[in-house]
Amino acid sequence: MLDPQSLIESFGALAVLGVALILFIETATILGSFLPGDSLIFILGISLSSTLNFPIWLALPIIIVSAIGGSQVGYWVGTKVGPALFKKRKRNFFFNEDTITRSHEIIERYGPRAIVLARFIPVLRALVPMLVGIMGMESKKYLKYNIFGAVLWGGCLLLLGWGLGNLQVVKDNLEKWVIGFVVISSLPFPIEILRDYLKRKKAKKL
Repeated sequence: MLDPQSLIESFGALAVLGVALILFIETATILGSFLPGDSLIFILGISLSSTLNFPIWLALPIIIVSAIGGSQVGYWVGTKVGPALFKKRKRNFFFNEDTITRSHEIIERYGPRAIVLARFIPVLRALVPMLVGIMGMESKKYLKYNIFGAVLWGGCLLLLGWGLGNLQVVKDNLEKWVIGFVVISSLPFPIEILRDYLKRKKAKKL
């Protein structure tokens, strides 16, 4: 896994554009799933509040648009070449049948919510848009949930990092905060799964 802090520092004054490019790559293709999108956004927010001379009001739309654009590319790939790609690479680490089946079941069970929830899980972040494209979801409907997910994931996480960036306790324990943040940011999907499980369990008793 790449170190988010080192990546941002290496970009220097172009950190916002560099992170935006990484987010685009991560959400546009399965091959970018190893990129640390969540922690990159959080640390970028912290940097914007302290070391980076770049306005948050401009960084916010750049990050959101890059996340939207990447997922739209993934969706487009799914609609155009997805079926053939999955068929040829079904034994690949990312394209194996188990991963496809689980992701397909998630989309079927949670519907459009899966598009938003998948933002918080690295591999699903790139896989779900492709699967939605393969399944033939209407483009306007997908775009609506794609925008909502990008704002909730990219926008809110950036603002969270920006808001906490000036706190001394965060500066002194940055690594611990990033680890804790990554764990917390991954909770929406497990919580939704638990909620759905309890709902179905209650329905069976009735």
